Amino acid sequence: MKKSFDPNNITKGDMNRLADAIDEYVDLFTEVMIIPPELKDKYENKIKEGLRVTEKLVGKLRKGDTSVFKTADEWESLLD
Repeated sequence: MKKSFDPNNITKGDMNRLADAIDEYVDLFTEVMIIPPELKDKYENKIKEGLRVTEKLVGKLRKGDTSVFKTADEWESLLD
């Protein structure tokens, strides 16, 4: 995995671009996808909750809140 993300050196512009990309993905996802009947009973509420949490995280990104990112140590452990 390439080391390209530094959680200690992310700009407000970076955060806004990430928020835009997530919003675009969620908009597309909710416009074109349905929950198939065989999954609806088990997963519909979990999916809706995940989308609500994602919306809150995007709001934090737009405010410049870096608490939404893994710490440098957590990020490094992914690269090992």
